[in-house]
Amino acid sequence: MSTQKRRAGIFALAVAALVICAFSRTAHASSPDALPSRALKNSSSLYLREAADARIRWQPWSADTFALARTLKRPLLIDIGAVWCHWCHVMDQTTYADPEVAEAINDNFVPVKVDTDERPDIDSYYQAAAQNFNAGGWPLTCFATSDGAPLLIAGYLPPGEEEHRGMLWVLARVKDAYADPKFDRYAHAIAAKVSAAGEGVVEAKPGSFDELRDSIANGIRLAFAEQGQTDGPSFYDFPAIQMLLAYGFYGHPDATEAALARLRAIAVGGVFDQLGGGFHRYSVDGKWRVPHFEKLAYDQAMALKTYAEAYESTHDGNFARVAKAIIGYVNSTMLDPKTHTFYSHQDADAYAGDDGSYYTWSEEEVRQVLKGRALKIALMHFGFDHDSARAPDGRIVLRDAMTPAEIAQKLPVSTNQAAASIVYASKAMLAARNRRRAPQVDTAVLTDRNALMASACIVAAEAFGDDRLKRIALDDLDFLYANARAPDGSFDHVLDRAKAGVLGLAADQVYMMNALLDAYQISGDRKYLDHAASLGALVFERFRDPSTGVLTNRAPVTAGSIVSPSAPQAQVFFDDPTPAIQAAAAEAFQELAALTSDSVDASKAGQLLRPATTRIGAMAGPNNGGLGLALEERSAEEAVIAIAGAGQDSRAIDLWKVALAVYRPGKVVIRLTSGDGSAPLPEAMKAMYEAAAYRHAPLAFVCAGTACAAPTSDVAALAKTIRDFGVSRAANGKMVAR
Repeated sequence: MSTQKRRAGIFALAVAALVICAFSRTAHASSPDALPSRALKNSSSLYLREAADARIRWQPWSADTFALARTLKRPLLIDIGAVWCHWCHVMDQTTYADPEVAEAINDNFVPVKVDTDERPDIDSYYQAAAQNFNAGGWPLTCFATSDGAPLLIAGYLPPGEEEHRGMLWVLARVKDAYADPKFDRYAHAIAAKVSAAGEGVVEAKPGSFDELRDSIANGIRLAFAEQGQTDGPSFYDFPAIQMLLAYGFYGHPDATEAALARLRAIAVGGVFDQLGGGFHRYSVDGKWRVPHFEKLAYDQAMALKTYAEAYESTHDGNFARVAKAIIGYVNSTMLDPKTHTFYSHQDADAYAGDDGSYYTWSEEEVRQVLKGRALKIALMHFGFDHDSARAPDGRIVLRDAMTPAEIAQKLPVSTNQAAASIVYASKAMLAARNRRRAPQVDTAVLTDRNALMASACIVAAEAFGDDRLKRIALDDLDFLYANARAPDGSFDHVLDRAKAGVLGLAADQVYMMNALLDAYQISGDRKYLDHAASLGALVFERFRDPSTGVLTNRAPVTAGSIVSPSAPQAQVFFDDPTPAIQAAAAEAFQELAALTSDSVDASKAGQLLRPATTRIGAMAGPNNGGLGLALEERSAEEAVIAIAGAGQDSRAIDLWKVALAVYRPGKVVIRLTSGDGSAPLPEAMKAMYEAAAYRHAPLAFVCAGTACAAPTSDVAALAKTIRDFGVSRAANGKMVAR
């Protein structure tokens, strides 16, 4: 949470609290023994388990908790955060650890802890409600009626009684005001406002898919051009970068350049762990220099996929270096070696009161590791000796401040010598860092994160020909398919369902559907296609509101709460922060239609995209990148590539690897090994396939739309056909869809 946002939340709280002071004082304290002790001890959430033995008697979000609040006639205090959240730790270690604060809460409130990763639907409701109090982010401190209607929302609050600021001051006034009917009406009026916003009222004039796609692309480019002109903070927008890469491929080279420039700027900043790989959560400034140091699985997944695609598009070794560094970090830190599932995130703090010091350095610490020329080059490269990036505690954040070529211009060394010295220094500093106490890793396994990571690993495995990474992704999906499914065939949100009790959200199903389609193409195993098709039918029937066409990313109703039935759904059309599920679902159905030649699936993709044309309009921008990508791929029409040949024929395998590795947005790849033509193929391709004597030489078939290229058995020719067939160069040099 930024200081600016924290101050804004406190200011709004003070204004609202002054109104509260005018209300009557009719509520009375009661015994803390009314609250069950250690109620969170068996939670699947590490964030909740860590609070089980706290002074405050935290309760879970449950029907029993709401019933208890009604019985005790107390308001709720809902703390929403995550185990990776630095300011959540600060508030737990200061405000909530204060004996007076704990006593006041236990005597007068029903305190509830919510993990934003485990219950994103609850978090989205209160984040939307927080806008009415000029608050947001984490920790989110929500005072609510016994049914969850928001009374007052802030961010971080210090413990003391400072006027208009401290938690004790706020608690006293909420307690005194709670019984007043005006206060209840005020809270439910806000709840009604939030619910109305969550319904997504349609007001915009419907537009075409291409108009919306162009609007999104223009909004992204404008936002990227303005990056760095403000003090920040800066958040990742990897789906938007993917959209510009695709948009550039089909006729807008300036979009490609904007995307690549964005990726380069992010990779040289302090948000990228220059020693250990992986991306921190976001930058507190406008130039990607100083991060919040948490590392989240979904950021690694989206970054890995984007940098791998950038490498496929450009063959720039720097993009490969970043992608492989992400892979190294994930495999060493976030991968369960037994199940091959991926953990959720890694904390920023290694101990109480810490703020990312595991990743930062003093110059003296570097001098203890390096000497001579290696030291001098390291200080230049990592940004110690000019315009250093400093964390809040004053320590240096490493960044790629000077390239080997730039260092060679200043020192009597060659570019190659500078590069070799940087590699040496990085290894030595990483070894020294590994001796520090590392922040903890949350080993919770969440389906949506795993599906995103599996897809990213498959894209990277295709780009780099990494069979081990391919196997990791397939093992992950196989394990989840066997262990994370509910009886109805949907995937649970949390792997440990016995403890979590969190049924799957739409995001879990949609991302998993995409991952299964990716798995089919890289493995050739028909089971993944069948799994994806079954899951797609479930998504369309169970998670889509037929009256609006919009997916519902909510858990079932919690008895006694007003929240679940009317929770806003920012993630449906917006990348918030993971790809918009409506767009990701449309992309999955488009891909399924191309793989199966099923016009019904193609129709479903259009039905999912259509509501966006009336709900986005002038608001289009970087957080619509996922939607823009789905629209671009629909407009271009998928290229279908089929590789025919015996399963172990090395020539067929080489063609298959090329088909997977060549960059073309929206392409799908089918592996044919039986020779009987039973796999689903487009009609034009099917006729060519059945006529070809491929048994004597493996062949590759490429179709775009209703046209097909001549089959080939040449690897280089196939690569060129995939890149060029169905597109042509106009007189102005731009590529346009044929």
